[in-house]
Amino acid sequence: MADFNEEQLKRISFHLLTVNNPKARQHLLRNKVKTEDFFCLGPRQLELTGLLPAEIKVVREKNWTAAENEVARSKANHIQIIFSEDRDYPPLLKEIFDPPDFIYFTGNREILTKTKLAVVGSRRGSNYGQSVINRILPECIRAGLVIVSGMAYGIDSMAHRAAIRENGTTIGVNAGGLLHLNPPGNSGLIKKIIDHGGIISEFPLDVVPRPFLFPVRNRVIAGISKAVLVIEAALRSGSLITARLAIDQNRDVMAVPGNIDQPLSQGTNYLLQQGAKLIASASDLLEEFGLEVATPAKRELVLSVKEKKILDLCGENEVKGFDFLVETLDLSTAEIVSLLMGLILKNLIAEEADGYRRINYA
Repeated sequence: MADFNEEQLKRISFHLLTVNNPKARQHLLRNKVKTEDFFCLGPRQLELTGLLPAEIKVVREKNWTAAENEVARSKANHIQIIFSEDRDYPPLLKEIFDPPDFIYFTGNREILTKTKLAVVGSRRGSNYGQSVINRILPECIRAGLVIVSGMAYGIDSMAHRAAIRENGTTIGVNAGGLLHLNPPGNSGLIKKIIDHGGIISEFPLDVVPRPFLFPVRNRVIAGISKAVLVIEAALRSGSLITARLAIDQNRDVMAVPGNIDQPLSQGTNYLLQQGAKLIASASDLLEEFGLEVATPAKRELVLSVKEKKILDLCGENEVKGFDFLVETLDLSTAEIVSLLMGLILKNLIAEEADGYRRINYA
C-alpha cells in the first residue's frame, strides 16, 4: 500500500474527528463544508459545529498523528484504505447520499467492482430459508454475482456459506471497525469470507459494533449492490430497513414469498405487496441482472460405497441429524465427518441448522 499524502491524511483525520460526533458531522454536511475547507475554519466556526475543545485543538494545529496511527495499524493488520477516487472503490457506492469518502477493506480488492447481489434476512432463518438459498443462489453464484451480506447468524451466514461452497465470491459488511469483526461467534465463517472475497467497513478501526450502527452498515450493504434479495424477515426487522434503504438508493428490491402463517414470512410478503420483485427461482433473479442461468458442465462423480450410504440416508426434503448418521452407520465419528465434508464440497449435500440434506443426487 502506497504511503498517504497530506491531503489523504486530512480526510482520514476529518473522519476520525467526526465519526463519533454525529451532531458535528450533520452540521458540516448541512452546511456543505468540504474536508479541505474544514481545516481552514476559525475557532468560533469550529465551536458552532459542536466539536469538543480537544477536537478543535487537533483541527487548528493540523495534527495528523491520529490519522497516521490509523494508517500504520491498518497496514499492520492487512487492512486497506480505499478512497472514493480509487479504481477499486465500489462504483455503485458513489451514487448513494453521503457516500463514505473512503472504506476500510480486507481481502481481494479486485472483487469490489464486480456485480453484486445483497442477500439479507432473519437471524433466525429456518430450514425453509436454507432450502430457498440452496435452490436459488448456486446458479446466481455460477453466473458471476458476488454475494453481499452482513455476516450475522441465520440468512446472512447461509448466503455467505453458499458462495463459499460454490467456490464463488462474497463480501461481508461489518457494523464496526475491522478490528472488531461481528459477530464473534462467526469467526470461522468470517475468515472464510476474507479468503473468498473480503470485508468492508466505513468505520474507523476501533469502533465497536453497537445496535445504532447496524442501519448505517445496512446502507452500505444496499449501496454497493445492484439489487437486494430478502429471504425470511419479520415485519419489524433490519432486513426491511435494508430494503427501504435500497429503495431510497434506487436499487431493485426482491423477495421470496413465504407461508402466510409464519412470522418470518410477514416481512417478505409485505415487500411483495409493496411491489418488490417476486423471486421463486434463480432465473427470476438473473433476469433482473440481464444474465442467464449458467449450465454447469457435466461431470462424472465417482462415489465410494460409504458416500453412497450417506446419500441414501439423506433425503432431499428432510434433514438428517448428525447423531442419526452416527447411530445408523457402522463408521467412526471422524470418518463420518470426513465423508460429509467431502460430499459438501462435491455439492451433493448441504449443511443445515439441524443436520444435512441431499441437494443434488440422481
